[in-house]
Amino acid sequence: MKQNRDLRKALALILAMFMLAFSGCSHSAPESGGSSEGSSEPAKTEKQTVAVCMDMDIGHEGQSTSMLKDIIKDCVPEFMESYKLEIESVPGTGSDREPALDRIRVEMMAGEGPDLFLCVSPRAADPELMPPRERETGLFPYPRAMMKRKMFLPLDEYIEGAEYMEWDKLYPEIMAAGKNDEGQQILPISWSMDFTRFDAESYTPPEGLPMSFDEMLESNDPGIKYAILYSSFGGSLGMLADYENDAPAFTEEELMAQLEGHREHREHRTMELSESLGHPSEVTLGRLNAALFTQYDPDSVLIPQYNRNGGATANITTFGAVNINTKAPEGAFRILDVLMSKEVQRDSELFSMDRGAPVHMELLSSEEKVNAPFERANGKTEPKWWLSDYNYDRLQELIKQINAVDFVTPVHHELTELYRTYMQAETPEEREKLAGKAYTEVKMMLAES
Repeated sequence: MKQNRDLRKALALILAMFMLAFSGCSHSAPESGGSSEGSSEPAKTEKQTVAVCMDMDIGHEGQSTSMLKDIIKDCVPEFMESYKLEIESVPGTGSDREPALDRIRVEMMAGEGPDLFLCVSPRAADPELMPPRERETGLFPYPRAMMKRKMFLPLDEYIEGAEYMEWDKLYPEIMAAGKNDEGQQILPISWSMDFTRFDAESYTPPEGLPMSFDEMLESNDPGIKYAILYSSFGGSLGMLADYENDAPAFTEEELMAQLEGHREHREHRTMELSESLGHPSEVTLGRLNAALFTQYDPDSVLIPQYNRNGGATANITTFGAVNINTKAPEGAFRILDVLMSKEVQRDSELFSMDRGAPVHMELLSSEEKVNAPFERANGKTEPKWWLSDYNYDRLQELIKQINAVDFVTPVHHELTELYRTYMQAETPEEREKLAGKAYTEVKMMLAES
């Protein structure tokens, strides 16, 4: 397997060198300047180019390029005095998407490529409904593997001198997802998590939260019984990959136990249970689901599907990273810096389109309302999204319970597909065969990541 992977990398590198060499041959040599040796005109300093690659329109036709230009024009107009901006927006769908992604990856392997990457992480699909577009992967299918391979520039020194972002006001639990022993290589821009929202008048949670997934299975509390099945299947496992060893972070036996826990618990999710709890809402935190958890909701109790290690799982939905090959690190980081600012996270249309929530911890409070229009259940469109003071505090408490923050990868999609087929299987032998096959596939995927 390792030999095959090395061979693929070698072939990709050869292809990259050929492409770059061909590109260089296709341009004529620059013409010499027209001024004479005795000319007294001062030479014009050419602006440094900052090339941005945006993969933010996954699954739909978007306007991310024009939105980024608006942010730079409105928030850092002086940027254009020092830099020439080039933006490539990768097609979100269609036959041109994969070739564009392959070309950019090859350029990076050859020591070239864009200076800055802005990406949406594909969302984990609903285990019961898995639209084809939810199976799509982003420019970097395994962002953590890219960090390990040192493909992104460590940003710690740049963060220390940041002008716009307030690092100490960004959720540390979320930002840690972009950091390894080399430093902060990825900046999460938005994030999401799944939880069940109960009306505090209808339900009082038990003591001892957070708890493990196994403890949820053993609980007799009605709210715990209801909340246990709402999330993508991967979320109940916590972190899925051990990138230091390019292997799953769970055993085949643990996978089987998790699947069986889900299967046996499905019968508890009844309409009668929902009615007894005041009809809880299943919430994926983000603007597109804001109608289920906003300033209009009563005092709430928030319970996630806890993972096997006794905490909550969150996912990165949008992130930025600087190419390790960049020739313009200051310019690339300057764009990231302003994107991480409270002003942009609160006001920009670029992030109001996103499924996740901002990483700035003061946003979504009654004092820092996010300009992200959404449609309420009654059909009325609301221009802003925020939480009541009580519910904002509940969200902060829930965030402190997070012990796993991940990027959605092909492994998530593989496990989602496994969940769907596993729950349809009729015999223990068939279910065991499905789990074993999926586990082998996950091992191969991570070995090649």
